[in-house]
Amino acid sequence: MSIEPRARVAPERVLPGPVPMAPETAAQQRVVERICARVAPEGVDVGVGELPPGGLQVWIDTPMPVGAHESWVLYHRMAREVALVGWHCEADADRLLVLGWSAACLHNRVRLLQSGLRRLADFEPTAQRAVQVDGLSPDDKLAGQPPAMLVADVCAAIERRLRWPERLAELGGFERASGLPHLQLLLAQVVGLEAKVAGACEEHLVMARVLARAVCEHYARHTDLRRAQREVLVESHRWVHASSMIRGSVTTRPSPHGAGRPHMGLAERRIAASVINHGVPRATPAAVTPRAEHNGIEEGAR
Repeated sequence: MSIEPRARVAPERVLPGPVPMAPETAAQQRVVERICARVAPEGVDVGVGELPPGGLQVWIDTPMPVGAHESWVLYHRMAREVALVGWHCEADADRLLVLGWSAACLHNRVRLLQSGLRRLADFEPTAQRAVQVDGLSPDDKLAGQPPAMLVADVCAAIERRLRWPERLAELGGFERASGLPHLQLLLAQVVGLEAKVAGACEEHLVMARVLARAVCEHYARHTDLRRAQREVLVESHRWVHASSMIRGSVTTRPSPHGAGRPHMGLAERRIAASVINHGVPRATPAAVTPRAEHNGIEEGAR
């Protein structure tokens, strides 16, 4: 019995798979996903994929079709938030395109960060909210929760009001770079300002933690919430307003735009408030002030 030999089978051809995404594009995709997920309403999923010529495309992924008007509004809302990072975006009713860095968008981010720094130089609103213990007024609510939980709730509420911590966290681990020199300078300026804003936000959270814990301690002594809030607010008044006191002692006329010290940190304020001679200097008595005259005309007259 003869058996015909088996024909030799050609090796199986392996088709080329999809090209892996570049690391910088994958990092950009994660950032865009975080931003769009925050903007999207509850129950709406967002898909983000690579755009073949370069960049990313964002689409709405829902079981039920979304109306043209609703999708147009949502895509433009996402485009606004993504453009605040510095990317050029184009949106319509079908999708959102996220392209490369834009000098105009980066300049706008610089202005936003500088404006945020100026607002964060004012600690008074944070102090007021922290002393209010996240709006709790009845004594039984304050007494019914552990102080650590209350302090954590206050810090979380302050962090939501500041808004910058959440937006900066979305960029965590993202290395920004560009091949164009003028965009490199803008990106370096943005990263530096973001570090300053993050530090200023952390100082607000530290102050909120200190004041909320102080209210709990004062309340534990006499179980009077209004009195505890008033005592803590009085104690914090000096170092919350320390920067204005120092500007008043250094300059004869305070600048309308707050020039001189654009931002004082929390540690600087507390140190400044502990210095005795931090107020406006006292006026010298007229009897001691020498008056020089020449030919019957006072030297100070003009």
